[in-house]
Amino acid sequence: MIYANYAATTHVLSPVVVKELRDYVSAAHLNAARNFEGLEAGAITLRARRAVAKLFGVADPLRVILTSGATQSLNMAINGLASPGDHVLATSVEHNATARPLECLRKCGAIELDWLRCEPDGSLDPQTVRKAIRKNTKLLVMTHASNVLGTILPVAECFTIAREYGIRTILDAAQTASGTFSIAFDKSALGASSLAFDKRRAIQAEGGASEDGGSGSGGSERAGPGAAETDLGGCCDVMAFTGHKGLGGLAGSGGFVIGEDAAAAMRPWIRGGTGSVSDSLDMPEFLPDKFEPGTQNTIGALGIAVSIEEILRGVVEKIREHECKLTARFIAGLRTMKKITIYGTGDAARSVALVSIVVEGYDAGDLSRQLFEKHGIITRSGLHCAPLAHMTAGTYPSGAVRFSFGSGTTEGDIDTMLLSLARI
Repeated sequence: MIYANYAATTHVLSPVVVKELRDYVSAAHLNAARNFEGLEAGAITLRARRAVAKLFGVADPLRVILTSGATQSLNMAINGLASPGDHVLATSVEHNATARPLECLRKCGAIELDWLRCEPDGSLDPQTVRKAIRKNTKLLVMTHASNVLGTILPVAECFTIAREYGIRTILDAAQTASGTFSIAFDKSALGASSLAFDKRRAIQAEGGASEDGGSGSGGSERAGPGAAETDLGGCCDVMAFTGHKGLGGLAGSGGFVIGEDAAAAMRPWIRGGTGSVSDSLDMPEFLPDKFEPGTQNTIGALGIAVSIEEILRGVVEKIREHECKLTARFIAGLRTMKKITIYGTGDAARSVALVSIVVEGYDAGDLSRQLFEKHGIITRSGLHCAPLAHMTAGTYPSGAVRFSFGSGTTEGDIDTMLLSLARI
């Protein structure tokens, strides 16, 4: 079997993650913040917050909010920051995790909504944002990379423009929150993170030891060399992430990081018990309790913590370089096949590790099924929960077949997939 659906989920957990999860489920465990005996659960969620904060350059781990994943996080941020009468901007390649809550608010008359038109390959000129701004524009929501086209959007540039006008920003980092993309969320965290990152690069280039005394592939404060870097520089208010894709955790885990000012302004969208300020019928104003009612997914938080700690040790620091090489090899092979249309930029350096195609004469679903049944290749077909992206690319309503790669993909896998497509 060849797995080519990493954009949907990482299908095999790291042995290190599996061991810690097995140890956790084999022992007694209680709810965090509900009794003295539940202190261990609280320690696990704090461990996850610290890991996320370190990976994404967040100055305060308490501004890491744990949820069921990017979809819940985006719904919380959109509904918590948008107000009646606001004009909201989003791109034409958004996932339904963003598009549906925005469209719901538009249909009920709560907001005005405009989609920023991307090019058919998914690229976006940042000045498109400036031209679309109105007097009542209050929110810009963007995906970091299209889950259909793979194209990495210029979010830092777009968010910087939005900040000039006092517009709040939300980032969907479901496809980029991983060990392959270096994302610095806080401006205050950029200095230390960047210095450590650059110093480690220099050490490795010289073949020397890292600061912790280990080899050049040892501990780092950020994702390793070869990663695509995005310095948000404090211009992003909320960044949603998921645990089960590039972070290598469990399904049903994830969260968002939030700026200090946005945390004060954002309204809770889900309310309930927190184990704190229980004498009040209002949600607490302090973090993370303000946005974390109910029983926490402790095992999901543990999976995120362990996996990110492994990323920070440099275990997967070469994945971005590996994924770019594989993607470029796949695209080059596809270009030799006359009946195949490739969507996206066609440039691995400007894309996450996914490629969507349409084969002349084949329904996308039928092609995906045939690849699996005859060749053991797992892909994803259809509209990928992103009809807007397919409308932008010109593949709506029939959709496309998406191949996406990860740390477990080999050059042999790429060649086998190309050979299989050539035989179809």
